[in-house]
Amino acid sequence: MNDDARDNMKIRYLLQIILGIFSLLSSGMVIADASTVKLVNLLVQEGILSREKADILLKQVAEEVSPKANDAPQKLTGEQALQGGEDKGKVIRMQYVPEFVKQEMREEIKQDVLAQAKNEHWGDRKPLPSWLDRFTWSGDVRLRYDTDFFSQANAPPGVFRLAGVDVDNTQIDRLRWRVRARLAVDVKLTDHFTAGVRLATNGASENPVAANQTLGDSDRSFAAFFDRLYINYRPNDWLLLSGGKVANPFYRTDMVWDPDLNFDGVMFSARPKVNDRLLVFGAGGVFPIQEVDLAKNDKWLFGGQGGLEWNMNPQSKVTLAAAYYHYENMTGKISPLNGDVNLNTTAVQWRQKGNTLIQLNNPPVAGLDAGGVYGLASEFHQLNLTGGIDLATFNPVRIRLMGDYARNLGFDPGKMRQRGANLTGKEGNTAYQVRLDIGTTMLQDMGQLLAAKRHDWLLFGAFKRMESDSLLDGFTDSEFYMGGTNAQGWIGGAAYAIADNVWFTGRWLTANQIIGPKLGIDILQIDLTARF
Repeated sequence: MNDDARDNMKIRYLLQIILGIFSLLSSGMVIADASTVKLVNLLVQEGILSREKADILLKQVAEEVSPKANDAPQKLTGEQALQGGEDKGKVIRMQYVPEFVKQEMREEIKQDVLAQAKNEHWGDRKPLPSWLDRFTWSGDVRLRYDTDFFSQANAPPGVFRLAGVDVDNTQIDRLRWRVRARLAVDVKLTDHFTAGVRLATNGASENPVAANQTLGDSDRSFAAFFDRLYINYRPNDWLLLSGGKVANPFYRTDMVWDPDLNFDGVMFSARPKVNDRLLVFGAGGVFPIQEVDLAKNDKWLFGGQGGLEWNMNPQSKVTLAAAYYHYENMTGKISPLNGDVNLNTTAVQWRQKGNTLIQLNNPPVAGLDAGGVYGLASEFHQLNLTGGIDLATFNPVRIRLMGDYARNLGFDPGKMRQRGANLTGKEGNTAYQVRLDIGTTMLQDMGQLLAAKRHDWLLFGAFKRMESDSLLDGFTDSEFYMGGTNAQGWIGGAAYAIADNVWFTGRWLTANQIIGPKLGIDILQIDLTARF
């Protein structure tokens, strides 16, 4: 008999033992003689059932002797039963075992058997090396139909470029087929240390808030970049320390942070439990935004958040959080009259649109010449309040309501004018969002499912308003309004899983500029996503 056959026989043999025990316990009054005790002892010897669990098992079924048996022997403890008892071989009458108790014991022992079979590679023809167990692979692939509809009343692109806004299309509708792929691996180094990397497609490596690749580039290959690279240290089950290019640690919506954004730097995340119903959490970090060569004005983000999670019952909860995000050295400074604009390092490397800008140099044709350089007029010290309530009252349907509010405490029109900003007086520093999700799964991030079982579904809708200098426009959601601030509008959509971890998502996003030249953008997205 070969090893595979012996392993398979071992599994069948152990399962037969388990089924044999529970067949004896399936009637209201059963006989537990020495053979029953031997079966339990055999499970202990095989390492399938611990002595502690065996003791509990026999205590549950031998707790009381039948009241009708006046001559019944003294009750045995689980430990005595394991040893065969004082009167080994005598018949012991056992009390009725409730069905739910039998089911719990049956499932517990079954899981123990299957776990041991997996760990010891029973039935594997060629077991993999044990060191491979330390690697965890994951990823996803997304196909997207993406159509952008522009209002015919929009101002032409040149009007926006005169103000330093980098847009090249405001009036011609655009259809794109787009794809995204991500592949991640995590390695368990010790009980407390892990390391990981993630590769993601990215049509423009300088874009930190998008991982889409547009089809139709003469069939050329796609580029992939590391969008995560980190070492984690977890000293206990509620504290995480991480450094490198790390995932966003904050409780959030997509109003402040784009879902694809990952941070450079170091961070911590803590989630200690106060009791069975209350959990407090905190997160924070130091994140370099731009390292400037030959200068001392490096750009930084210092962020911190605290909150609590109250479980009203095992399925429903309320979450509240307050955060403060302090950006350093982000405002622009006008170059000296005879200075070299190339030495002006105060312009930010990445922005979308919406923030108030100042021109840092004086090219021959302002805004249209390639030498035009623009910087941010406002400082950004963002206060962010986020809350959510998850309800499972209509299980399996779940309801989630979330609200998000942000205010830029660094917004100062007087100082902005001193820096050279030409203000209209309508600029603002407040943003908010309200969102409702209804469905059979809440494993999602702003409508983008993270995992799903077949036939899971989700409906969602949101209203969002972001004034010009309420948030740093470079890191907001890149889908709504095609990225940026100074916009308000609606989002609606649905998702449906056609198989386990394979789902369709449809979204409609409509937004208009709040102040300034007319710019209205509607977006239709239909996604097919597969996760592994």
